[in-house]
Amino acid sequence: MKHRAPRILPPKHEQLEQLRWYPVEPARFDLGLMNSPTMPVQTVPRHNAVHSVDVSPVAVAADPVEHSVPETGPGSKASDRNLALNSMALMLSTAITGALGLLFWAAAGRLYPVAEVGSASAVITSAVMLSTLSNLSLGSMYERFLPISGRLAKSFIVRGYLTVTAFAFVLGGGFLLVAPVDEMFTNTAEIVSFPFFVAVLAVFALQDQTSSGLGVARWAAAKNVFHAVLKFVLLLALFSTERSTSIISAWAVPAVVASIFVLRAIMKNVRTEQRYAGKPDLPPRREMWAYFGSAYGITALGSLAPLLVPMIVVATLGAEENAYFSLTWSIVSALYILISVLIGPYVAEVAAHPEQFHRLTKRFMTLVCIVAVGGSIFLAFVAPFGLGLIGQGYRDQGTIIVQLAALTIPLSVVGSLYDGLARVRRRMRLAVIVQVVATSIIIGGSVALSSSMGIAAVGWAYLAAEAFGAVVLIVPLVRWIREMSAGRNGESGDDQDPSGSPGPRGPIDDSDARPPRSRHREPRNGEPRHAEPRHREPPRREPQDGPPQLDEPSPRRIPVHAQHRTAP
Repeated sequence: MKHRAPRILPPKHEQLEQLRWYPVEPARFDLGLMNSPTMPVQTVPRHNAVHSVDVSPVAVAADPVEHSVPETGPGSKASDRNLALNSMALMLSTAITGALGLLFWAAAGRLYPVAEVGSASAVITSAVMLSTLSNLSLGSMYERFLPISGRLAKSFIVRGYLTVTAFAFVLGGGFLLVAPVDEMFTNTAEIVSFPFFVAVLAVFALQDQTSSGLGVARWAAAKNVFHAVLKFVLLLALFSTERSTSIISAWAVPAVVASIFVLRAIMKNVRTEQRYAGKPDLPPRREMWAYFGSAYGITALGSLAPLLVPMIVVATLGAEENAYFSLTWSIVSALYILISVLIGPYVAEVAAHPEQFHRLTKRFMTLVCIVAVGGSIFLAFVAPFGLGLIGQGYRDQGTIIVQLAALTIPLSVVGSLYDGLARVRRRMRLAVIVQVVATSIIIGGSVALSSSMGIAAVGWAYLAAEAFGAVVLIVPLVRWIREMSAGRNGESGDDQDPSGSPGPRGPIDDSDARPPRSRHREPRNGEPRHAEPRHREPPRREPQDGPPQLDEPSPRRIPVHAQHRTAP
């Protein structure tokens, strides 16, 4: 017997709003093998707005609902763990390389002639300074924008490294034209290879921040430890030559080897990582240039004071006082470096996972505070004892500096936290202004007070500079922290969607796109204008007993008047 679908007249226009929607569900037959009838199809409640246009069941199954990512879960734990791992690796490598660096120069002083050590030290110091200038703060750009550069990441890295290498050659060649070549270099090979040496160190240094931008700063930590160990081994292996070339080679050869391996790993990561195959999410070019200028200004100003202060001490107090100051201040500088290396991994991790901004910022603040408090305690109680082991004169002259630094380091936390958040938010103008004033305070205070207070004037100048920065930056820092607590990604909580999600996936509901049809019709002849419309909105029904409703509507829906009954 044939089964025909009953004829259903087309709905009237005034009845369109009463249609109920049902999911398309495959017909299920028991074929006489079971006594249970076909399970009834559940009604899907109509949603007010549906935003997605993907109606393919396969696509819906493969690509789940794009709700806003919560700040707890496997993804948040992975990014949190990656930030902690990279930060701890960088701090550990900084401590190891610092210790091995002291051993390197101590062994060079014992095994090589003094003149050769002095010549090699001048060459290496000059090359390191020129390589820092040739980086052009591209490292800060990589930390902030490499995670969101998408398919442009490879060209971003290649063009940056070519630019840095070319600029390093230019600076290295220009240095040879103005430097005292006869006094610094001992042979022609050192002169010819000096620009290459500067270029190698520039690439070597840039790889640290490139690794941070890729979220693998631990590669940079391993690279630096490898370089520190191998250069010390080569220094011991070549001591029989007693030439400055051996010292320079012991520093340069491990840098070349480490740079090649890390650069290959970086390019492989960019080729294979999925996020570097998608569409870039970079800001406008004008904003990137502004960020570049601010980052370069902060870097240049930050390196100006450490460069000029020793010259001021030597000019006003003499070389002996500078010896006490240099050794003592190297301890303080190590703590500043430990805090500064935490900023890069944080900026890169937030750029890669902006939905975890709140969680990553809390971890970053915690790490900075732990390092600052621990360093302050170390400077106040342990550092004076360590200076006494070196010599009584170092303890007498340097204790006041480390005690002042114990007060300075906690104040620097405000500037470090603001610097990290400013890089994430790309609002660095105030940070540049504060850096200009702080550098002026340090240099001016050292010049004005060193003749009367000795090397302690440098400690008081740094304390005044950090106090000024903390007073100026504490208000915007607290405001940003409050915004971070109120909403996600530093935005105000009032701007967030109350539902917390962009809406369910499913077919397009363009009820919001077209103008709504008026529920009131025009009155007929003889009918008062205040009459109620014939068809009212049906009352909202409570959910009935039965199988639970699905959280998402079916990807395809048909109205009830278009359905056909299925034969059992």
